Amino acid sequence: MDRVEKDPTLSGSTAATPVLTQAPWFSPPEDWAEQHPILSPNAKLETHWLQLAAREHASGPGDGGGRAWLRAVLPPSEAGAPNRNPETAGETPRVEAGSRHRFEVEFEVGVHGIEEGGLLFLMPEAFWDWSEAQTWDPNAPGYTTAIGPDADVRLVPEPGGAVFRVEGRALLAGERLHFVFGAGPSGAQVDRYAERGAEIMVGVDADGDGFRRWIPETARLDVLARAGTRLIAHGPADTAPNASFEIVLALTDSIGNHAPWPMRADPAGSDPGPSAFDVEVLDASTLAIEDPGLRSISVGQNRYAPYRVNVTPRPGEGTIRLRFRGRGALRDFQVDLPPIVVRDAQTRLVWGDLHGHSQLSDGTGTPEDYFRYARDVARLDVAALTDHDHWGARPLDERPEVTSRLFDTIDRAQEPGRFITLPGYEWTNWLHGHRHVLYFEEPGGPRSVMYSSLDPETDRPDELWAALRGRQALTFAHHSAGEPVATNWAYAPDPVLEPVTEIVSVHGQSESPDMPAAVAGAIPGYFVLDTLLAGYQLGFIGSGDSHDGHPGLAQLASGRAGLAGLFTTALDRAHILETLRSRRTFATNGIRPWMQVSIDGVPMGGSLAPGEPGSEATLMIHYEATAPIERIEIVRSGRTATLELAPGLSQHIERQIPPLADGEFHYVRVIQSDGGLAWSSPIFVEARTAP
Repeated sequence: MDRVEKDPTLSGSTAATPVLTQAPWFSPPEDWAEQHPILSPNAKLETHWLQLAAREHASGPGDGGGRAWLRAVLPPSEAGAPNRNPETAGETPRVEAGSRHRFEVEFEVGVHGIEEGGLLFLMPEAFWDWSEAQTWDPNAPGYTTAIGPDADVRLVPEPGGAVFRVEGRALLAGERLHFVFGAGPSGAQVDRYAERGAEIMVGVDADGDGFRRWIPETARLDVLARAGTRLIAHGPADTAPNASFEIVLALTDSIGNHAPWPMRADPAGSDPGPSAFDVEVLDASTLAIEDPGLRSISVGQNRYAPYRVNVTPRPGEGTIRLRFRGRGALRDFQVDLPPIVVRDAQTRLVWGDLHGHSQLSDGTGTPEDYFRYARDVARLDVAALTDHDHWGARPLDERPEVTSRLFDTIDRAQEPGRFITLPGYEWTNWLHGHRHVLYFEEPGGPRSVMYSSLDPETDRPDELWAALRGRQALTFAHHSAGEPVATNWAYAPDPVLEPVTEIVSVHGQSESPDMPAAVAGAIPGYFVLDTLLAGYQLGFIGSGDSHDGHPGLAQLASGRAGLAGLFTTALDRAHILETLRSRRTFATNGIRPWMQVSIDGVPMGGSLAPGEPGSEATLMIHYEATAPIERIEIVRSGRTATLELAPGLSQHIERQIPPLADGEFHYVRVIQSDGGLAWSSPIFVEARTAP
């Protein structure tokens, strides 16, 4: 639905001053002030109310009716025979990311027809550098034309994108219209991110009342990555002594799209070959490895399949740091792996990205491809897909059958013991801040549920927690210090359902105004550090909030990201839930260091008893950096101190500190020279009185 201009009388509604100019009949519920006495400081009332109005509005029978398909994909301004005709060939067109084309879209009117005065909309996916569909400049990219079925029908451009009003007569069921997106000499540029099933959407407002619906059967194409320019390699974060482990290697283009392996120069070969890499143990490594065994999985048949390298450490404990150099067709590629810690321990560090979006809401790519990327390119251990409940062209909370299929897809993508997937969604609340909801029941257990942020029964945080009570579920506040909506901390986070908070993502960091790369529009008093000072106890995670189809590696395109370091005793949903509830977590802005912090043996996220006056506590920090360290800071109840460091990437710090007093907290943050940031979860001293 189109956005409307904000009315200065947004705080109330009268017959003379409607709160929404596009829906003058709309009024907020009578108990609005009682139900929402305190809002986020930058709450988007208009956005919330416009979505409520769309829910209340009864769509006309013809809205969203009809079907569309790509008739041709041509070079810009080229007319004539198409280079691919899906209508007859049954193929999905394929184009390279960022390329320009002329797209000819055929539309067939639905069974209810379109009235004279009705509106038709053409729009490519609204994200990531598609050219804007427009009707006012024939020489600019995205110029769009529309032709009716005969001379009696005129499709007249309207302001606001590619919008056409039907004039002359009504359109009848089965009649066909012809759109050209990129009709001018500049053509139209496609998405810069690769994805299957990219969409050129057609919307229908059959009665012209200002409320459209996007048709479900529409023009789709596949967007392919450009040639690979970056080698990606990851192993486990840590492993047991003498245990073999696997490293996964993949290729991406310059912004992280999964690219195919290049062909060998040898005409007889169809892939880079089984000995495509040399492996070097770097000087900073404190533990050597046996000769690695290289194996590929059907690369000759599937040039996207990752290479997998089996590695066995030499006896002992330590940190392994490796570099991979390509051979032959891969000779221009090399990559240094994040550190791999070999240790005898009950817990293992695993990496998770617990927040991201697909084409089902406002992201890129299919859910299946989202998890394939997380497993085979980013080599995550835990991944969640959290598409919006009511944000995007086709809201999920209005399509329970799609939501059910989505949760089934997430369950099927799981590989217990190796790759854990979590069903979830984003509770997209424009009044109190966005949260994502994750479920941890195993497949076959209770069905995951999408509680909508527009439902008056669950449109406040406390109502959401009440609905989730008793479920194996968690909620996570994110981009909480600023845009698009700051978290309304007047609702104290539920200690069972919200033990941690996402402090960093593609939006930036919400931990502290003293750290770089704060979230846009950050509001003093709404940083997570402010909430800790108010007495709330929250552990820290990062997650991508990626919309580009690249969970675990969102920083490759945006320069910003987030990841969650999780210390777990087993890799399954139940143990990941236990890890998060225990706050045995740390956050990074996309880097993968190894980090462990304790005070008197209590690990990060834990709780201490108040110390005795005059005594001392022992602070322990172990940090394996991915780049030279600029500084390590300790944050004690809002006061910050910088530690002196020994040279090198490995830091083992032991320091005596004054004991923490009643209600205090203590955490560590690390700033690397490459811009990498990491935060340990706080260690708390239980307060004798509630906040």
